[in-house]
Formats: sequence, C-alpha cells, structure tokens
Amino acid sequence: MITSRVKKLVGLIGPYPYNPYLIFLFFFAIFFVRSISQIALMPVGPQRWRAAAIIILISAIPSGFYAIGALLISKYRFWSSRSIILYVLEVAFFVNLNFYFFPHIDAFLKMQLGYSNQTLITLNSNIFGASLVLCLFALALMHQGERKVSERLARVTSLVEKLENERAELIRYDESLRQNTSQFLHDRVQSDLMVVGMNLKSISGHSSVQVNEVIESAITHLESTRAQDLKNLIQELTPNFDANSLTSALDTLLEQYRKNMGVTVSIDLLTEGLDSDIKLGIYRIIEQAILNSLVHGPALKVQIDVSTNSSGVTKVIVSDDGPGTTIEKVAPGVGSVITDSWVGILKGKRIINTSPGFGYRLEVVFPL
Repeated sequence: MITSRVKKLVGLIGPYPYNPYLIFLFFFAIFFVRSISQIALMPVGPQRWRAAAIIILISAIPSGFYAIGALLISKYRFWSSRSIILYVLEVAFFVNLNFYFFPHIDAFLKMQLGYSNQTLITLNSNIFGASLVLCLFALALMHQGERKVSERLARVTSLVEKLENERAELIRYDESLRQNTSQFLHDRVQSDLMVVGMNLKSISGHSSVQVNEVIESAITHLESTRAQDLKNLIQELTPNFDANSLTSALDTLLEQYRKNMGVTVSIDLLTEGLDSDIKLGIYRIIEQAILNSLVHGPALKVQIDVSTNSSGVTKVIVSDDGPGTTIEKVAPGVGSVITDSWVGILKGKRIINTSPGFGYRLEVVFPL
C-alpha cells in the first residue's frame, strides 16, 4: 500500500513533456511580477511607458532562453526522457540559472531606472529547493491543464469527424437514391412509354376519325413526355458534367422555375473547368437555394453568380428579392441539411444574409 502511494506521488512529479509556450509564459510572469512595482513608482507619462517596455523586454529575454532550452532538450535529448531523476536534474539546471539572471537583471534595471531590489535572492539550499519544488509543481499543473484541453479538443475533433462522416453518408445516400430513380426512369418508365406509344400506333387508323384523333394526340403527348420531360427529369436527378457544362445543367434545372420568377445565371470559365464532383456540389447547393427562393419567398427575381479566382477559390452566390426574414427565424430543414453537407464536403463556409424587406442571400465559399 505504501509503495503504491509512493509510486503515485512520484508519478505526479513527472516526467512531463515540455511545452515551450507555457514555459515562456510561466517564467515571464515570474520575472515581470518581480519588477512590476517599479512601473507604478514612475511618473505617469513617457517615463512610465518606458519603464514598462524595459521590464517587459528584460522579462522576455530569459523567458525566451528557457523556452528555447526546453525545445532543444525535447528535440535533441540523447538521454532517457522517462527517468524521473534525469527529469528533476533538467529542471534543477534551469532553476539554477535564475540565480544567474536575477543579479544581472537587477543591475540593468538599476542602471536604466534607478531600481534597487531590496529583496535580492541569493543562492542557498533552502531557496534553491523551494524554487525547484515550485517549478516541478508548475510543470505538473501545466501538463494537467494541457492534457485536459487536449482531451477536450480530441473529443471535439471526434464529434466533428463524426458529423462530417454523417454528412458525407447523407450525400452518398441522396445521390444513390437519385441515381437509382434516374436509372428506373430511363430503363423502365421510358421503355414502357415507348411500348405504349407503339401499341397505340398499331391500332391507329382502325377506328373512327374521332378515336384516331384522340389516339394521335395521346401518341404525341407520350412522345413529348418521353423525349423532353422525362429526359429533363433524368438530367435534373443525375446531371452528367462529363458530357454537359454546369451552365447547361442549370438551364435545364431552372426551366421549370422561370415560369414563376426571373432567374439570371452567371458562371465563369474557370468554374466550368472544375472537377465534375465539385460542379455537382455547386449544382446541388444552387438547386436547394432556388427551391428555397420559390417556396419561402416567393421571390420574383433570383440572381445566381458562380466564380472561381486564379487561386482556386470558388464563390457561389444566390440572392433573391423575396420578403426576407431575420437570421433568428431561418429554420433549418432538409434543404439546409443537404446544403450544409455539401459545404462540409467541399471544405467551405456558408454565409446567410437576410432581413425583412431585403430578400435572402446565400454565399458559399470553398477552396480548390
């Protein structure tokens, strides 16, 4: 029992990895607090500012030395980093340097500011031991705090990765469903319409004039549906960017919306040269945005601008003249989930601007 407690106590001492940034801040605080009273003794104005600058500088120099030393030891240490004895010796070496720095700092401050420290620390076993214990304790606290922050960051990172995976899975499922529906329409529905049309043609001319006219009208309607409406629907579900441009795919998508609102589209050449998967993401974002403008507006005019600069940064802007609302009232729905999922896949960011009477503006920016 006693042995286990001793081991636990020794384990609390260390060894711990050195964090140069925290070590710099720790020693900077020690040196700065030791001389901060001199700032208050200076007259208000330039002299006080000068004293503060000198003390900050003289505190930063040894603190930077400790931080660099910790970094070099961590990187080039050729002895064991798990030995508690060697770890204590490392810390003791740097603690001992304090008794070298303090007199030089005091002499410099006395020369610059007339400062005289009446509590000059001299090296003796008691002061050295207390300083060593303080540094070991401070390093332990630094490590514990850093570890807690790291654990929280790890949990947050895990949650972010989980969310990204779920969004990617949602997009895969959505695209798979669209692909299957498109395939069904192409292979089954289109062929069934063709067969029905052929059967109607086979009986055309064998009935009365009125019946033949109805049959011919039905055949024409079926052919129009199969050749145009069904083709457009398939293209909307699964646009083929290897064969068609983003502009033409959007024109097909927006044809149905232009019956109710004015829609203008501007897409530059650099965007048209992007990978087909990226263009699919842009297409889906615009698809959800234009649906939002129709359903939640309704808007009379919609402007779509897609541009890519020479650095590979693409910007998608969809703005309308709808009634608008407050940001707080923008409720998430299926469309926004799909949009956010694509924004996440594209490693971009989404910005929404809306206010009552000033329409709705969606901006998505993502790198190449």
